[in-house]
Amino acid sequence: VACAPRHDERPHVDGCTPAADRCGRLVRSRVASETQIRQLRAMAERAMALGGGAGGPTILDLHSGALSKDDVFIDVWQAFNLSGAAPLTKSEVTDYREVVDSVRRMVEAAFQIEAPLYLTAPTFVSRISANLPPKTPMDEYWHTHIDTEQYEAFDYTTILYLSSDGVEHTGGQFVFDEVGERKRAALAPARGDWIGFTSGAEFPHHVEKVTSGVRYALTMAFSCSKEAGIIDFLGRAVDDPPA
Repeated sequence: VACAPRHDERPHVDGCTPAADRCGRLVRSRVASETQIRQLRAMAERAMALGGGAGGPTILDLHSGALSKDDVFIDVWQAFNLSGAAPLTKSEVTDYREVVDSVRRMVEAAFQIEAPLYLTAPTFVSRISANLPPKTPMDEYWHTHIDTEQYEAFDYTTILYLSSDGVEHTGGQFVFDEVGERKRAALAPARGDWIGFTSGAEFPHHVEKVTSGVRYALTMAFSCSKEAGIIDFLGRAVDDPPA
């Protein structure tokens, strides 16, 4: 589809920045294996056990260390130290790193990107619990938004689902809102399925309310700007103990 004007207002990187009619969206099934999904879930759940949002959503950003706890954020790596629990090890985050690299290659191929593409912040696992009503405006995840208006560095947004609608939860569909003649489009989450799209105003979107159970997803964002890139977002993981 045609790109929204905002892309043209940002620094342009030839062979990478969405421009003219190079914007779009795509969905792919079974991008991650069931083994990878289980490992990602186990990693997230072990870290999220140290916190947990008070109002439905819980966010875990391993690059910054940000973890929702009640209505604030704490540093999950410090929380591991303070709790006496063993921090995440390099083997535990291997699947995370491999999935990010695989997704980056898919974005590059789908959008014919020739220049370097950088993982950018925030890249995070989200957990939405239906049984917790919102406590702050930030807990109201169901409002329509545009990614470039929230996150300046985003050029391409991707989401990998770690849970399935109708199995682990109900509701929580991802919705591309109607834009001009382009009709509303919705996707029910399914484990291992993936969405990728350009992050501008050509794709306003929202997540419908989760009505029961718990929804998990991994959001990975990419930028054409080297300055916005994350160099080693899992560098705080520790070595595995000797066998």
